[in-house]
Amino acid sequence: MKAAALGLIVLAGLQAQSGRISRAGVARAQAVVDSVFLDRKATEGTIEGGDWASYLMARLGVAPLPENTEIVIAVDTQRITLSGRIRDLPAEARAMIGPLAALVDSSTVLAAEIALLPSSPGLSHFRLEGVRIGGFPVPELILRSMLLDVGEHYPALTKTGRDLFVEIPQEGKLSLISGAVRLTMPPGPRGPAP
Repeated sequence: MKAAALGLIVLAGLQAQSGRISRAGVARAQAVVDSVFLDRKATEGTIEGGDWASYLMARLGVAPLPENTEIVIAVDTQRITLSGRIRDLPAEARAMIGPLAALVDSSTVLAAEIALLPSSPGLSHFRLEGVRIGGFPVPELILRSMLLDVGEHYPALTKTGRDLFVEIPQEGKLSLISGAVRLTMPPGPRGPAP
């Protein structure tokens, strides 16, 4: 079976439980963040995976945020996976993967896996664990080189281009659940919001 066909089967499986990046998703995610972490009107809120990815892209300064993309977001308890055919990626993303994109058909699926790592109170730590093209992992040496360029373009990321730290209230918690991101705050009196 060709890698591109295999990638499309994987992509189709992800679509059943996933969301997509959208400008409206940024507003929906922000409303939940405000309700739980800022205004503290709720002790818990859930943000669909596509809305959360949209919110993080906006926080990174991705502008304009792609609308109606074919990039699929899947969330499980361990990671967030962004998948899409190379031809469906925004032009800037295709330019960043440059030579890798030239080696494969434009219908080949690219998947990026992002883990939520343990962090200190008041921070959530997201880390790009790996990228696969057509189901095959991009070698670490090549990935590291590409990500240094990404880190220069998006100062909200660490210089490696691999890590994003999101500030949350000291007593707040952010966790991954099937299909979504859950924000929680303990009940009762709370300290000032970040």
